[in-house]
Amino acid sequence: MPDQASWQECRRVAREQGVAPALKLLRTGPRNTAIAAVPAGELPAGTEILREAELPGGAVAFARGLPGAPAGPDLVWVRLGLSQALRDECVRYLGERRSGEESLLRKQMIQDCLATALNGQLAVEADLLAAGETLAPARVRYLHHLLSDVDRKLLGLLGAKGFLAGGPGEVADVSELLASVHEMAEGTT
Repeated sequence: MPDQASWQECRRVAREQGVAPALKLLRTGPRNTAIAAVPAGELPAGTEILREAELPGGAVAFARGLPGAPAGPDLVWVRLGLSQALRDECVRYLGERRSGEESLLRKQMIQDCLATALNGQLAVEADLLAAGETLAPARVRYLHHLLSDVDRKLLGLLGAKGFLAGGPGEVADVSELLASVHEMAEGTT
């Protein structure tokens, strides 16, 4: 029986604290000896770092030659939390912006985009809850792609703010890279 409580905790931590704290909570499954993503402070000396990102919640590093990366639905739960945090940021940001006398959140196009994002996130969550640990690799890939699409749409709502280093755009980029690491671990690249 899958541990739904630990997955919900991974999602909550990703949403509230960021990528690095969520990665610390993940169980590791089958190992990928090529590339892994870990909180930057957990790298052994001499590790070849491919990319490091200083994000809210701490730095994350993608490195070669580490013992592994999480596999299965765990990483999708983390990405779902990150996507929900991005939606929260959009709502906060757009709620502070005005067009004339009205909040941008009252604009139909904005509401449509947020509703589409929420729908995608709820679809991912429903799949994860229904499948538990028995999620097929093809379905995991589909959920990763769905979350990447949702995040790209949300970033468009933030305008230039979505492209700042260390900001929501970089978090979304790192989230998408986590999906690529998972695909390599599954041997599906």
